[in-house]
Amino acid sequence: MILVAGVGYQHLSDLSFGSVLIERMQEMEWPEDVCVEDFGWGPISILHWFEESPGRKFERAIFAGAIERGREPGNLYTYAWLADKPDPEVVQERISEALTGVISLENLLIIAQHFDALPSDTTVIELEPVEQEWGSEMSEIGRRRLEETVAWIQAEVHERPGPNGNGRKEVRNK
Repeated sequence: MILVAGVGYQHLSDLSFGSVLIERMQEMEWPEDVCVEDFGWGPISILHWFEESPGRKFERAIFAGAIERGREPGNLYTYAWLADKPDPEVVQERISEALTGVISLENLLIIAQHFDALPSDTTVIELEPVEQEWGSEMSEIGRRRLEETVAWIQAEVHERPGPNGNGRKEVRNK
């Protein structure tokens, strides 16, 4: 099975990228072995979701969200999530943030990795946000990146590339 999950807040312009992406994808037809989930909620609850779904063994996961990292606004970045165990102090910091209600793609990945909830073949798609203000509309470039990401995920799901991201295409930055 393949998990495609979006992470983000609702109604925060481009910071809603992951949630808007999943909302769009849930309107589409997907192969039976593709699970499309909105992970716009707490990482600890998501960890419990993984644990309570033993019948769902994911061989692959694709996580998408917006993270401000000081890169070129409006660009998409894809990378394979590293399988190394995170430093326990970093995990504790992320759990503390999660318990205060912070919804973060990075927090989710670090916490889930620590508890071995992620498949070894995990890809991350990040949008560097343009707009970060309160509102239900993404920026024009954010909407374009959303459509590019949907197309990229469709290709990934249908091509079924090998494990650990070998030979994987990049989402184009324009």
